[in-house]
Amino acid sequence: MMSESEATPAPVGGSLFSRILMGILGLLLGLLISLATFYRLTEIGWALSSDIPDEFSDQIRIMQMLFKLVAALCLAIIVSSIATFINTAWAPKALLGSTVAMCVLLLGCGIYEYIIIDAVYGDQLSSEEIPWRYKPMTTISMLMAYISLFFGGLIWLIDYLRRGKDMVPAATEDG
Repeated sequence: MMSESEATPAPVGGSLFSRILMGILGLLLGLLISLATFYRLTEIGWALSSDIPDEFSDQIRIMQMLFKLVAALCLAIIVSSIATFINTAWAPKALLGSTVAMCVLLLGCGIYEYIIIDAVYGDQLSSEEIPWRYKPMTTISMLMAYISLFFGGLIWLIDYLRRGKDMVPAATEDG
């Protein structure tokens, strides 16, 4: 049985546009990152099926697990975006929380991915012959984290501005 706070819709006010915009941004973020994550998981699957040393195989399996967690957070973002459209009271906070959690996890993936790249290339990493995808700040995971941070910032800003409008007390007839 649902508790009373879960079943209660958010207060209806002038925030319809902000709710719709937050939902659209959340859906866009969830779908974009999930597509990139599934692409990354197929790349990892190809890497695991090829001939790689055992020391890298374990690291790549950990990377695969981290990306599966990112996919689960993408699902949480999509669900909370849909709940934002429906106007449930918990949805904006869940959307912000899952966006921040995904950004932190993607930053961790980027750091771990760089550790793997550093183990493969070693001292040659600062060389200009290394492709841009293998530089520390431009690995695929870090680029996904930047996108998540950008969308999360937009969602936070819209929610912050919406809360400012919702918190203004209504004029009373007493004076």
